[in-house]
Amino acid sequence: MTHAVLLHPHFVYGGDQNNRVISAIYERLADSPVTPHRFNFSSPAETTARDEAIAQVEACGGPVVLVGYSFGGEIATRVTHPSVVSPASPLRPPPPPPIESDPRPKLVVIAERDAWFGADVLVPLTSGWTACTQRTVPGADHFFSATTNEVADLVVDWVVDHAAAVAAG
Repeated sequence: MTHAVLLHPHFVYGGDQNNRVISAIYERLADSPVTPHRFNFSSPAETTARDEAIAQVEACGGPVVLVGYSFGGEIATRVTHPSVVSPASPLRPPPPPPIESDPRPKLVVIAERDAWFGADVLVPLTSGWTACTQRTVPGADHFFSATTNEVADLVVDWVVDHAAAVAAG
């Protein structure tokens, strides 16, 4: 069974496991062959958040797709645990390698009208990444306020497709 660990936005700015986008993805995955997991980070420190994400991955006991949103996306790019089959959806500029050369499939969802990390930042940053799919959500802002359902459907479809590939072997 493939699992998805959902990593929420920065909690200092109101992000938690019940964030609107994370919740929409969680609810859709609950009706799929992928088992979703979510939790709250205990600290804004990136090292602590990464360690907590790794603990969640290890608790799954099987292949894991990471789905991160904003701060959670950055944390997803820092997890290199062997159970992780794909770091998905970094919605914040990630650190330099190893993510750009990592052969695992990646999905970068770009909010067309993101005031901080729009296509002008993310497309040049991720266009050279190995095994990376970019999808822009038209009209979306950083919070996916009016496009939550659209981004959740896009992410879940991608996660389910990749989970099926992992299951097939």
